[in-house]
Amino acid sequence: MSTQTQEVEVQLPPKLTWLFAEKARYRICYGGRGSGKTRSFALMTAVKAMEWAEQGKHGTILCGREFMNSLAESSFEEVRGVIETTPYLTDYFEVGERFIRTKNGRISYSFAGLRRNLDSIKSKSRILLAWVDEAEGVSDTAWMKLIPTVREEDSELWITYNPETKYSATHQRFRENPPRGAKSLALNYKDNPFFPSVLNQERLNDKEQRPEMYEHIWEGAFLTFSEGAYYALEMRVAREEERITRVAYNPGVGVVTSWDLGVGDSTSIWFAQFVGAEVHIIDYYEASGVGLDHYVKVLQEKGYVYDKHILPHDVRVRELGSGMSRLETLANLGIRDVDIAPMLNIDDGIQAVRSMLSRCWFDAEKTDKGVECLVSYSRDYDDTNKVFRLRPRHDWASHGADAFRYLAVGYRPNSSDWGEPIRRNLAGVV
Repeated sequence: MSTQTQEVEVQLPPKLTWLFAEKARYRICYGGRGSGKTRSFALMTAVKAMEWAEQGKHGTILCGREFMNSLAESSFEEVRGVIETTPYLTDYFEVGERFIRTKNGRISYSFAGLRRNLDSIKSKSRILLAWVDEAEGVSDTAWMKLIPTVREEDSELWITYNPETKYSATHQRFRENPPRGAKSLALNYKDNPFFPSVLNQERLNDKEQRPEMYEHIWEGAFLTFSEGAYYALEMRVAREEERITRVAYNPGVGVVTSWDLGVGDSTSIWFAQFVGAEVHIIDYYEASGVGLDHYVKVLQEKGYVYDKHILPHDVRVRELGSGMSRLETLANLGIRDVDIAPMLNIDDGIQAVRSMLSRCWFDAEKTDKGVECLVSYSRDYDDTNKVFRLRPRHDWASHGADAFRYLAVGYRPNSSDWGEPIRRNLAGVV
């Protein structure tokens, strides 16, 4: 890469040369461990800083992660490491205990955690480059706030991460529906000519001893079961027993729906049929930013014959605007035969789900996202003390998992008629 005054040689995995060639607003790299992506991106932030400083630009390179309580949890050490081991960079930068900047003072680094520091990031001026490492867990709200702050002419956003789920905000925004001006590629250990032998031994150990995690850790595959997940064992068994398959709707058995009603976020609905000793999970729906009439219309359009609707206990709370509860609103829209889920503590509800999952069959196509919610629903992580908290993490998976918990605790069919045909012609009323 050349600057106005000199030409420098940059050592990167060959696959990355395309990603950094020519101008691009977004440069996205995802994959497993040992690919060299983090070190390569740290190196390229310094090369870009050098290039921009030589061009006379002034501004900030922001290095962000979802969580950061100290510089030790940031990309600071990665950037400092590549600068201190690359002669032409060492001569060009000043590196202190808490700062990195070019010696001419034109370009400086800033390090931040996106989860808690978004408002302070929004106030930063002249961000030339924002590099978000470990970006899988960054929320859509964080992306919506961060992206407009990177608004200098020819400014760039770089994203690196190990994928976990196709329903994460990062995957949806940058891979499923990539923005214009995006360059994106997968990078794994096989693509890294500098992959160390000691790390290869770790890879082989994981392949032998932790095969269920190997594809995610080393090959960049989606995470099948996450650490701290509440239903990891039960959902693994469901896959092994091929209970995530095609599950047909039985018109002779009433459908039970179970709802988690979001306020300002997603509403989730499961559709289940209790057939003998089995629970057939035939459908799942989730949306946000729409009114209750939207969900009632969805239920009508699906054409199922409904037996019962399980709603969360807070459905009785009256809304300030209308003075009506959502229970009353749903009743006015035609939702009948409602049961309110009991106010059990979350741990009891989770145990009820675990007990029920062994009897559940999921339609693989229609409940795909709901299944991902159950797989990903996990304990909150205390990034300061490096331990899992006793409470669930509130993220994209919470709504589907909560709705399923209400199903487990809120519907108790009589054993004498469990599975008996429920024929109820509601004439357009659900």
